[in-house]
Amino acid sequence: KAQPANPLGVALMDDDHAELEALIGSAAVAADDDLAALHANIVEGLEAHFAREEELMRERGFPGLHCHNAQHKLLVEQARGGRAMAPAALRRHIGVYVAQLVESHVLTMDYMTAAFLRGEFGPQHFEGLRLPIEPGRP
Repeated sequence: KAQPANPLGVALMDDDHAELEALIGSAAVAADDDLAALHANIVEGLEAHFAREEELMRERGFPGLHCHNAQHKLLVEQARGGRAMAPAALRRHIGVYVAQLVESHVLTMDYMTAAFLRGEFGPQHFEGLRLPIEPGRP
């Protein structure tokens, strides 16, 4: 099984991240005619991964769930932005911009989430953070 560039020690996250990294990396060698479909597959892969990750966080009672979910929505919208690009620009969008978005998310939001899921952080570590209030909650 392939390992992601930045393993977090949570199987669901590491397995999905390795798959996403391989998809993103394939943009460098994909034919121009295949880039639009590859881009769509990457966006779909991000959405599916985020759904699985959010369910895991919900099941485990992750205190930063709402904030993390908001970051997922933003990342998908930013990744999706390459739809109307010419092949060379779309290749850069995927291989540079989307790759950096994903890596930054893994090294920040996912790093903290994984530490919580591994039992290294507890709810008390989130009490002083100014997390956004979930819609519908006081």
